[in-house]
Amino acid sequence: MNKSNRITDMLLPVISVMFVLALWWFASSQNDVLAGPVETLERFIELIEHPKMGIPLYVHVLSSFYRIMVAFIFASVIGVSLGVAFGVLPTFKRIMWPVFSILRPLPPLAWIPLIVLWVGTSGDASKIIIIFIGIVMAVIINTFAGISHTDEMLLDAGRTLGASKWQILTDITLPNSIPVILAGLKTGLSTGWMSLVAAEMMVVDNGIGFLINDSMQYYDTALDFVGIILVALSSSLLTLLLNLLERRLCPWLYLQSK
Repeated sequence: MNKSNRITDMLLPVISVMFVLALWWFASSQNDVLAGPVETLERFIELIEHPKMGIPLYVHVLSSFYRIMVAFIFASVIGVSLGVAFGVLPTFKRIMWPVFSILRPLPPLAWIPLIVLWVGTSGDASKIIIIFIGIVMAVIINTFAGISHTDEMLLDAGRTLGASKWQILTDITLPNSIPVILAGLKTGLSTGWMSLVAAEMMVVDNGIGFLINDSMQYYDTALDFVGIILVALSSSLLTLLLNLLERRLCPWLYLQSK
């Protein structure tokens, strides 16, 4: 990559961000209720200097991080395991796929009343379960897709060399499916953040979703934008970590893109 291309790659994201900020400023200038970038920054500083309900802003962020990371870890383990089982165990798929097909289209928020009745609203359990449901479906679908679409030539080569079913799974099928599985994790993570905001709008006194819900009650659009930006930055950070993991596990993808 030459120098001019590197400069272009650096400038384009800056231009896009500036365009969004300009559009946001213009929209706020046309509507007195809508907070603009400056008001949002001032509200952010105010939250740091004068925490809402005495809870520092970083505690809200860490609380949300804790909930989504616990849900993400459980969803990753269970989702990948079920996706692999659907892909390599035909009998298991015939039994469980109809049930999964019924549950898959249901939005995570539809489960909130049942989960609240089941585990209550105190503690983090109900929030983590809702976030888990939002993540796990995408992980299962992508893992199953990756396992099912393994190149038949690779599978035939493994069988010809005398590899066992376990060796074919661990040495061929799973490594070949890693990019698709990671794509499912990224998709699930995005859905998980949406579920988190809704989950934290229940009876809870901390978290980014709590701030957004509080802004809605008091028509505080600056606080709403602070919450939205915190969600965007937090989600981007976790996605960046997954991208680094993908670069580590699938270096050939980045070699092909050069």
